[in-house]
Amino acid sequence: MWYISTFEAKANTTSQEIKREREEWVKQEKDKAMMRKCRTVHRYEVLGKSPLKVFFIIETDEPGVLNLLSRHFGNAWDSASYPIIQREICEALEEDHTIIGG
Repeated sequence: MWYISTFEAKANTTSQEIKREREEWVKQEKDKAMMRKCRTVHRYEVLGKSPLKVFFIIETDEPGVLNLLSRHFGNAWDSASYPIIQREICEALEEDHTIIGG
């Protein structure tokens, strides 16, 4: 299953705190644990956004891995994760017509 996880740094979070969290993540080898549990992990940052906003696109059969992210980074970030599917616009329009009519 595919998921999107959004993380937005809390207003009072400093860049030093973010750096410290990232260093701790690597030190504890959580990146390796996550890679073992996921087929795909892509990380994206919104440029020029303050506070920092990050998106992860994750493919995994173990949705508990999302907790690994949110628990580690939870104190400095507001986060949410959602299951997602990829659909082309024409597919979405067809479904809209089926549900709404017309």
